[in-house]
Amino acid sequence: MTDLSTDHARHRELARGVFPTSARRLRQALVLLLMLAFAAPSTLLAQESVKPIEAVEPAEQAPLTLKDPLEFEDPEGWDYIKPVGWILFTNGMFWGVARVFLDKPYSYIGPSSIARNFRQGWEWDADAFPTNQFGHPYQGGLYHAGARATGFNFWESIPYTILGSLQWEMFMETELPSVNDLITTSVGGVIVGEALFRLAALLIDESSEDSERVIREAGTLAISPIFGFNRLLTGDATRSGLPPVRRPAALRLSLGFDRFRPVDAKEGVRNIGSSLRVVYGEFEDDGRPFRPFDWFMLGGAMHYRHPKLEAASLEVIGLLARTGFGCGEGNDCVVGPSMRFDYERTPVFMVGTSTVGGTAIGRFDLGFWSLQLYAQLDLQVIALGGFDSPYAEVVERDYNLGAGGFSRGTVMLTKPDLFQLRLFANRYYVRTIHGAKGNEFAGLFRTELEFPIYSGFGLAVGNVIYDRIGMPQDYPKVQTSHISQQLQIFWRSGFGALL
Repeated sequence: MTDLSTDHARHRELARGVFPTSARRLRQALVLLLMLAFAAPSTLLAQESVKPIEAVEPAEQAPLTLKDPLEFEDPEGWDYIKPVGWILFTNGMFWGVARVFLDKPYSYIGPSSIARNFRQGWEWDADAFPTNQFGHPYQGGLYHAGARATGFNFWESIPYTILGSLQWEMFMETELPSVNDLITTSVGGVIVGEALFRLAALLIDESSEDSERVIREAGTLAISPIFGFNRLLTGDATRSGLPPVRRPAALRLSLGFDRFRPVDAKEGVRNIGSSLRVVYGEFEDDGRPFRPFDWFMLGGAMHYRHPKLEAASLEVIGLLARTGFGCGEGNDCVVGPSMRFDYERTPVFMVGTSTVGGTAIGRFDLGFWSLQLYAQLDLQVIALGGFDSPYAEVVERDYNLGAGGFSRGTVMLTKPDLFQLRLFANRYYVRTIHGAKGNEFAGLFRTELEFPIYSGFGLAVGNVIYDRIGMPQDYPKVQTSHISQQLQIFWRSGFGALL
């Protein structure tokens, strides 16, 4: 709950309508930005509706009472149909790009192709790895955001995410509906869509004006296009209101150089490397209600050497609920169910997974030299994952599909304003369901040491070891490992430490 000193009369004046001198130009600019948002990588390969914060009418000097900007009215009537409209709009946009601009064979749909899909049923498809393991979860995230933007909560939005995937598979392609696409789009879409929806909501400030307002609304549109477009249609993008109550968030950006090489080699390949890490919310159990993804972490990285990416990654992990437990006076520890999405493209392996499991997080004051220790453990079940394999050609793909498990351990030691040492290890296990039968084991181990320099900027050094062991049933064993040595300049903003 937050008190504001803004004049009550000004609040009521703002609530009456849009800015009289700039609303038309603002709306025109945002409509143009919509098309740019849909031309992003999604074409190649909203959390509860944010309401204006309401003020308590002054009565005997009573302070203003603000609502959580993520609160929403219960959907009713036509609200249950609106997300279906967003599904049709989203799938129509993807189909239109594939048909008109890319001339994809699968886009030549008609009554006969739809009837065939229903008559012959489901299969495992052979689409490219980035399309199935990255593109489809992003597309599912748009379905999820359509329901969130209409006012549905996390759980209520899941059926719409599944419905969007079903509508695409059955009606929008000449290819037979795909089992793996339905699972990956639905499960991965919920995770990616929820995280992007909440990040987009962080930018909204209906008390902002002019160029700041355009930038904020354009950012919302770029991060979560359906959410941003919904704000345009409802007029929220140009409606004036009160400042929002923000959830805490931390951001870290980095840029530098790295060198990839096999572990047993001396020479390597130099790359330009960049990364992004965001922590949203606070994991501590303070007794207040906790909704799914009130705490999550999103991380991404790219390592480029002309003319191709040497490595790329995206990870999202969000708590669905939390329960605090005793871990010493002055410390904070929680445990709860979680969902996780991973996309890893490395010189050693490619893996994409959507997982469900449990997470434990702890923060400890070590009691000397102001040192703090953070620790996190994730144990997950892989609902369905893709794993590259040199023997997967038996199913006309370069990767297998399977289920299995995932684990991640993170430890971070920090002295605020002096240094931060971060170590984590990811381990994947996938048992092939469709492809070259066998088991795949892979993972990465990362160390990172950073030193702040000035005003959020700092220097970071580290390395990452990638390793895999492939044990196919009918082919020779595959075993290899690489190391990446990194030197980067970073900038961080926000609260606390970044796990």
